[in-house]
Formats: sequence, structure tokens, C-alpha cells
Amino acid sequence: MIVLAVLSLIAVFIAASRWKRSRLPLPPGPKPWPILGNILDMPLVRPWEKYREWCQTYNVIFLDLPMNPTVILGSTKAALDLMDKRSNIYSDKPTSTIIKMLSWDFNIAFMPYTNRWRAHRRMFHQEFYQGMVKKYQPRQRKQARMALSWLLEDPVNARKHVRQFITSIIFSITYGKVTSMEHEYVTLSQTAVEGVNLAAIPGVWWVEYFPILKHVPSWVPGTASKKFAEKYQPSVTSMVNKPYAEVKAAVSEGIAPPSLAASLIERNLREHGGTDQEAVYNEIAKNVAGIAYAAGADTTTSAASSFLLAMAIFPQVQKRAQAELDRVVGPSRLPEFEDLARMPYIQAVAMETMRWMPVIPFGVPHAVTVDDVYNGYHIPKGSTIIPNAWAMLQNEDDYPKPDLFRPERYLDKNGNIDPTVRDPGTIAFGFGRRICLGRWFSNNTLSIFIASVLHVFDITPGVDSSGKPVDIDAEMEGGLIVNPKHMPCGFEPRSDSARRLIKETELDSDFDE
Repeated sequence: MIVLAVLSLIAVFIAASRWKRSRLPLPPGPKPWPILGNILDMPLVRPWEKYREWCQTYNVIFLDLPMNPTVILGSTKAALDLMDKRSNIYSDKPTSTIIKMLSWDFNIAFMPYTNRWRAHRRMFHQEFYQGMVKKYQPRQRKQARMALSWLLEDPVNARKHVRQFITSIIFSITYGKVTSMEHEYVTLSQTAVEGVNLAAIPGVWWVEYFPILKHVPSWVPGTASKKFAEKYQPSVTSMVNKPYAEVKAAVSEGIAPPSLAASLIERNLREHGGTDQEAVYNEIAKNVAGIAYAAGADTTTSAASSFLLAMAIFPQVQKRAQAELDRVVGPSRLPEFEDLARMPYIQAVAMETMRWMPVIPFGVPHAVTVDDVYNGYHIPKGSTIIPNAWAMLQNEDDYPKPDLFRPERYLDKNGNIDPTVRDPGTIAFGFGRRICLGRWFSNNTLSIFIASVLHVFDITPGVDSSGKPVDIDAEMEGGLIVNPKHMPCGFEPRSDSARRLIKETELDSDFDE
């Protein structure tokens, strides 16, 4: 009887979800199944490849999904035409039942286009716009140098050290402390991000198409979302609340170290203390602090890991980058942020890292707030809009031989950055008013890491116990955010002076192993 009732209610929701038909045709797409539409066609593994297959003939593809009509954009032009040029109507977010069940709707990436979203975005932007992020460079530089000693001493666990490097930066900036990877706050954050990484893959959760399923017992087929949410939701809530509460208590006692959270709390007390707005801005500040970790930890870790893998596969790239570092920095010191402007090839390596293995291959979905028309096709109001960033960054017209890691593609004949070549960041960081606000901070972290590692190490494929080179698998794994499946890299100091520079960083460590 329960199953019959569920099926009946599903049929009602399907009928209610059908959009008002326009005289114009919908964009082309795979033929829908009766009642279920294209649910069964949604790819669950490497979806960006299936999206590209659908978009090979047409730049815009329509998927008939109950309660959630979806449009996939397969070209950069289509993405810019709609999400940039028409950002006034393409900046909303599709309502996600699974995201709400996980309590991840505190994140501006998942908030609808409302005043609440604007308030969060404004506060985050004030702390991470291009001019402001310079104040974080000392911490980024210091932890990049610490990562060198970790890679030298324990190259087998390179992935762990990359995450440790990113985590130490973000936690110290956000909450004023550099903590161990085993600390409760770190493990809570990692679990919470793992949950959203799996939850945000389009097509995985039937509860997105039939929200009533969230009320059905978890033993009923197709309702695994409830059990999934019960596993991850407590970590999400604790990730946001616990470290912020600790900083707030320290501020009240006058013992809080400098941090983003402390700064926001103190500003709120100055500007809104004792008023009705204090609680409102306290909630926004708490969410913004939580977003700082969630927005940067896995994405920047993935990009840095992809860079290391690329260097092991393409040794000619690191040799050219090292020659530039030797010319600009020299053997007696490590790179500084001020050096980066004089090293266009290092800049190009960072750009190619973002393109070669995109961190978020199918982009963060948008939603359109009104009925629209594009290239003669009707795009229904409320449609989810998914940019296939992977296909755009693999487009041979923009990036010839896209499978190759070729930083020189961004350089002109004089060796400077060529402005006529599309910067992958214009795709990788999103579009329109939903563009990633942490992109300047992320770029700084990745760039100083690239320069520091290449200056002191020759990165090679790793070896097994018998000394034979390990095959490198460049396949990607993960969900919304992807990582290299394997990263068996070796790290050999380039010279005695390089080894000395690495060892000197150990004297300045404040990260608890």
C-alpha cells in the first residue's frame, strides 16, 4: 500500500511539473521515456562526457525531468550568451531537496537569487576581492614552504600533504588557528564536503524530482537520500557552528587571535551590537566563515594535485618552468609573490592546470527566472541550467590538442601572456553573477605552490618497492569536485642548495603534525 501511494503521488507531481508549452520548440535532446522523462538517461559516472556527446550537434540540449526541466550548455558561447549577458534572469539557483536535507543551503553557491543571497555575497566579497586577498599572502607563502618539507620527507603521501597545505591556510585565515589534520574541526569539514560532493551530481537523487520521497521510510526503494542525509547532515551543521562559536567566545574574552571570523564578529558588534540586526548579521558571518573552508578546500586541493600529476607526465613543461624560476628567482632563495608577475610561463602553468583537469567539470547549475528564447528555442521558466565546463575546456577550437598539458598555448611570440587566448578561469570559476568569489584567493594559493615546488623539486613518476616506475593513471574520481585517481609522484631536490632551502622551512613550522 505504501508503494502504491508513493507511485500515485509521484504521478501527481509529474503532472504538476509539466511546464506551459510555448509555440517555439524546446531545445533538442534525448527522447524522453513516458512519465519518467529523461531520468533514466542521466549519467551517474563521468557525466561531463555524456553531456558533451549530447551537445556535439547542438550547443544547447534539453532534458525532460519531472519537476526539474534541465538545459545543458555545451559551448562557451552559449554559456556567456545566457549566464553572462542575461545574468539578470540566469542567476537563480534550482531548488535542491537533497542540499536542504544536508543543511548545505547555508552556502551562497546553493542559495536562491534573493536578498539573503546578496547579503552573504556582499560580506564574502568584502573579505576576498582581488585587492583584499593580498593580506593573506604571508600565510599562503609560509604554508607553501612547509609543504616542501612534507613532500621531501614523505613523498608517498603527496595527496595528504597537499590537503594539509590547503587546510592549514584556510583554517588559520578563517578561524585564527593552524590545527592538525586529525582535529575535530578538520574531520567535520572533510566529512561535510564529502557529502555535498556526492549530493550535487545532477541525476543521482530521485528525491530531486519527487521531493515527497523525503518523507518515505528509507527502506522503500529509491529513497536512499534520507539515509544519506542522516549520515552527513550532523557534520555540516557542526562544521558551521562549532569553530565559529569558539572564536565568538574568544572575542568576548578578548583573547581571539586575528582571523576572518573574529573580524566579522567584531564588526557586527561595532555596527549592530544591541540592535535587532545583530542576530541577522551574526548568522551571515557564521555562514560566510563556513563557506570559506567549503569553497576552497577540495577545489584547490584538486587543482594542486592535478598540477603535480601533470608535471610527472609532462617533464618538458617543468624543465621550461624551472628555467624561468632559475632566471628570475635564482638558487639562494624561494619564490615570492612579487616574482610571479615576472614569470609568465609559471602563470601559464597555473592557467593550464585549471583547464587540463577541471575541478568542477560540469559546472555549478543556475536557474532561469522567466521564460526565455535562445537561437529560436524556448527555455522554460525555472529550468536548471548546467554549463558543461569540461567540454568547453576541451574544445579544440580554443585549445588545440586539449589532452596535452601545454602552458605555451597562453603565450604570445614574445613569451608574454596572450590576451587573445581564452583564460580557462573564465570558465572554470563559473559565469555571471554566480562566478566564484574566492577565485583570486585560490589563484594565489595555487600559483605560489606551483612556483615553490618547481623551484626546488624535479617531479617524477613514483616507483614501486622494486624500483620500477609506477604507471600514472590520469583518470578522475569524485562527484561535483573531482581529483586525480592516482598521484604516484616522486620529489627529488634539484640541487644541494634546493635541499638546504627546503630544510630551512622546517625551522618555521607551526602546523601540528
